[in-house]
Amino acid sequence: MKKIIPLLLMIILSLSSCQPSDTSSNDATDSSSTSTNIDGTYAERIASMSDTGISITQEDKTEASNATYNPQAPLGSAARPLSLSDSEYLEILTFEQASLYGDAYLIKAGSATIAIDFGNSVNDKFSDGTTYYNSLKNTYDEYLDNGHLDLLILTHPHGDHFGGIAALKNAATSVDMIVDYGYYASSAENYRRNIRDYYVGLGAEYHRIYDMVNELQNGMKRTYITSELFIDWLDTGYYQANYDAGPTVDDRNVTCLAGILAYRDFTFFFSGDLQDNPDGYEGTGGIGETSLVNINDDNETIFHPVTMMKAAHHASSKANNNILLNVIQPKIVTISAGAPPSDTDFNGKFGVCGGHPHYEALGRFLTQGFKRVVPKIYLNFVNGTTSFVTDGLSKVYMQGSPLKMSYSGSSSFGEVSATYGSVVDTYHNIRETNWAQACHGL
Repeated sequence: MKKIIPLLLMIILSLSSCQPSDTSSNDATDSSSTSTNIDGTYAERIASMSDTGISITQEDKTEASNATYNPQAPLGSAARPLSLSDSEYLEILTFEQASLYGDAYLIKAGSATIAIDFGNSVNDKFSDGTTYYNSLKNTYDEYLDNGHLDLLILTHPHGDHFGGIAALKNAATSVDMIVDYGYYASSAENYRRNIRDYYVGLGAEYHRIYDMVNELQNGMKRTYITSELFIDWLDTGYYQANYDAGPTVDDRNVTCLAGILAYRDFTFFFSGDLQDNPDGYEGTGGIGETSLVNINDDNETIFHPVTMMKAAHHASSKANNNILLNVIQPKIVTISAGAPPSDTDFNGKFGVCGGHPHYEALGRFLTQGFKRVVPKIYLNFVNGTTSFVTDGLSKVYMQGSPLKMSYSGSSSFGEVSATYGSVVDTYHNIRETNWAQACHGL
């Protein structure tokens, strides 16, 4: 026994010293996860959450197909979903970002999980001293069942959407399916090698978005994650037919993949950074949102009002245009954007008031127009890492978390600041926050 104890101690010390080479090993305890009883009942999960006041209606619903399970059917079809898991509820988690911009969403229903983008660099540090790596990795560890991810989606090859590579790779031991933008991008070779090719080598099935919407190379226009959780892939007209040719236009935001996730009667629209930018940024651009609407407008079975949307391009002025909003009419909007630094200066707005989300996009969200309602809007640098939970039939609940990033800003409307650890806006939609009043007079 005396010989065994020192040996065990040496093994434990050796394991505890193993850290990814591109992450910090001196993080303070991470408290970003909002989860409470994530494996419990629906009633237990929403016990500490806030009712958004939004009800799901039949108008939101996309009908699922009924099929008998067939192990020989194509993976992701109604007859062979990625997971056989049952669930009481759906959870959508948006991660607070440690630097500008950034998208990372994790979706869970029972043991089935979907990751849509994975955010900024893992090396980025929050104001509380922890790294984004720890925030992302710890939550993946908590939410992924035995390290398994059913579906991985990368909307486009920008670093603020795939910078969390190390956290994902160290948390997910297996992936069933990957769907991405589908073209060569030199800036995203790190993603290709360390995520896409790595998991394909472990058995993941890979599809380009072009093949999905055109039903080529075993691609399907709809992917079933479970029998009642599925994604309809939406054509934008800017997907690339030839992988080696690179993006169809220079503005890669315009090439983002888009889809609508459905769970029972609940629907959720996502489109990465898709936008209308016809003039481009020192190169060719395009009208991604307008094209998406024009292509899909006559397909009311899937392209219709939704319960919730992820604001495109961090609520940029070039995205979230009325041509789209008047069709999908979201009742809840979630915005992912890292807090702009204090030295930001744009059109007389400073710090956190001077960057994304842009006032023009917020104005379009908050003007009723043809929309059913003015949506509730939630912003992750104000709410912290945020969970949205629904049974898919009745209501949507939300809960933020203590801020990890401090922020400050000012405009002609006033000044605003918050220090990491703040829980002032944990349950607030932006119309109830000091940020909206001080920055935009909302």
